[in-house]
Amino acid sequence: MGKVTVTGAILIITGWFALVEFDSFPESERKQILQRIKRSPVLILLIALMPAGIFINMLGVFFSSLLMVIFGASLIFLQGIIVALLFWKRKRWKSIVLLAAIVTLGIFIYIPIFW
Repeated sequence: MGKVTVTGAILIITGWFALVEFDSFPESERKQILQRIKRSPVLILLIALMPAGIFINMLGVFFSSLLMVIFGASLIFLQGIIVALLFWKRKRWKSIVLLAAIVTLGIFIYIPIFW
């Protein structure tokens, strides 16, 4: 099994949390959420943070550019915080745990800048 990076851990935790919580909604509410996302360019851009972050992070690794890696990881980190805050009213304790995990892992993203 390969190594898991901090960015990968943030991706896994955020993705798992979002999928589990989205699946817990009733079908009518899921359709309503999807329709709201389709109509809002801002929500589409917020959702696009993670794929853009993954792509930029991969390019940074490929070109050995620490700045690109950190920028891509920052977009993923930002997405994790947004997901935690979006579910704040629905499942507060899960959001607090997710936010604490994301912030803790996020600290390790920025260590190479100061090292």
